[in-house]
Amino acid sequence: MTEKIPESVERAEVGEEMPQGMERRLVLRLLTYWRGICGERDYPSFSDVDPNSMQDMWESCFVLEVIGHEADPVFRAAGDAISSFAPVPLIGSSISEWSPDNLIGVAVSHTRDVLRKGVPMSHGDEFIKIDGTKVLYRSILLPMSDDGETISGVLGAANCREVLEE
Repeated sequence: MTEKIPESVERAEVGEEMPQGMERRLVLRLLTYWRGICGERDYPSFSDVDPNSMQDMWESCFVLEVIGHEADPVFRAAGDAISSFAPVPLIGSSISEWSPDNLIGVAVSHTRDVLRKGVPMSHGDEFIKIDGTKVLYRSILLPMSDDGETISGVLGAANCREVLEE
C-alpha cells in the first residue's frame, strides 16, 4: 500500500501549538492518559476512554479488536489524522493487510509483542515510503481489557514527519 499524505495537511511548528510545559510527544501524552485511566488495574477498559478528554490525541489514535481476531487483530475505530494515511478504508481491515512502507503498517508492527507481553510498547524509527521518501515516526500500543484480566483490544496512536533530503 502506498502512503498517502493529504494535500490539506499543513506543516507547522509543534512548539507553537502546544501550551507551555505540555509534553510534545504524542506517545508520552497517550501513555500518561492510559496510566491515569488504568489506576491500580493491570489494564483499563475501553469504557474508560473518553475521546473528549483527549481531543489533542484522539485524531491520531486507533483501536484494535483482539477478541475473535487473536491471530490478526482488526481496526474498529480510528481518528481522522491516522485514517488520512490509509489509501483504503482502515476500519474493518486487519493488521496483516498493512505493509511496513506506510505509517499504519509500522504503527501496528509490534501488536503481537504487546499481546504476548501484556505491556505498553512505544516505538520510534524511520521507514521509506514506496516513492523513496524517508519518514520518521513514533507509535504506541496500549493493551486494554474489558474484564480487567484478558487483553481484549489495543489502543494505539502514531504520528510522523517526512524528512526532506537535500
